[in-house]
Amino acid sequence: MVGTPKKHFLAFLLLLSFCSLLILLYSPHPNPISTQTFTLNSHSIPTTPAFSLTIKVLTFNRLNSLTRCLTSLSNAHYLPDHPVHLHIFIDHFPNQSQYYIAPKPQDSLGILRFIDGFEWKWGQKIVHYRTTNVGLQAQWLEAWWPTSDDEFAFVVEDDLELSPLFFKYLRALILNYYYNASNFSPFVYGASLQRPRFVPGRQGNKMLLDSTSGLFLYQLVGTWGQLLFPKPWKEFRLWYDDHKAKDIKPFLDGMVTTGWYKKMGERIWTPWFIKFIHSRGYFNIYTKFLDEKSLSVSHRDVGVNYGKTAGPDSQLLGVNSLDNNFLEMKSLSTMKWYDFCFREVVPGRVVRNLNDLGSILPSVQTKQTVLLVSLFGGTSCD
Repeated sequence: MVGTPKKHFLAFLLLLSFCSLLILLYSPHPNPISTQTFTLNSHSIPTTPAFSLTIKVLTFNRLNSLTRCLTSLSNAHYLPDHPVHLHIFIDHFPNQSQYYIAPKPQDSLGILRFIDGFEWKWGQKIVHYRTTNVGLQAQWLEAWWPTSDDEFAFVVEDDLELSPLFFKYLRALILNYYYNASNFSPFVYGASLQRPRFVPGRQGNKMLLDSTSGLFLYQLVGTWGQLLFPKPWKEFRLWYDDHKAKDIKPFLDGMVTTGWYKKMGERIWTPWFIKFIHSRGYFNIYTKFLDEKSLSVSHRDVGVNYGKTAGPDSQLLGVNSLDNNFLEMKSLSTMKWYDFCFREVVPGRVVRNLNDLGSILPSVQTKQTVLLVSLFGGTSCD
């Protein structure tokens, strides 16, 4: 026999109270916030760890875009004692029966000839020319399976242009936020070099940032130049396989990505990754530079994501256009953390629902970072 709603509500409150008590009893004692900053030289790490970085370039039929992209990568500043490998994935032209682009074998031939003649002197150059058209989702998901916890991937779509400083900045991020044990969080899955600009919650509102520059953490993946850490990416790939096998769709209430998936289906991969990040409470490192500059610029050329070319989304950060905060690598505990709705959150404080979040923020601004756990299947930015 079904109990009365009042009894169910009281039982639910009792369960939540008990869980909250357990969390308080077993939460670590907060430590004072560190004001330490880190530089690109990473003096806080006694011995520089040996790790590998591979640039994964995803291309299809845009020779001019690819030429611009690879030229910018080749002109970047690398270190003579740190090899950087280049792995280029060329999607095959579609058959006559495939969806939206007429087959043009000459496009693939032009791209192959260009890549064959392209010199990469910073490490290995590996080319993967597919036998069938797999689309953007498979291009991303099949680009990488880490072979160790010391292997990193930087994924670049072919209409991107990179700053000469991008590698040194990525290296500093890896050293300071992955290998520095006192400044590491398992809930950070990587870093994006694109200009932070988009909020997927509700109708995809424009991001509002203050006028200062610096690093912060934000849950959204940045597909215009994304550094991926090995463990979270492996976890995502297995999660993806499990959900696909169970025919679970990547829907999240209140997220614009649900509409994207309903319209484009398996042609895109971001709704899957966003749902995974939402379920785990993971975060991505972003950097805001002054004057809408960035280390990775998308020219938003015509393709899967754009029906016509939209032009560059930001200005490329040059060697002579740095602001004073470029060299600073602050402690995670001093950085701001934002959810998918771009509301500031305090990691490590557990709340029962989104309505509780606003009321606890003022009292926990100086607390140690903790994990936010979602008890619901969707998100709301009201």
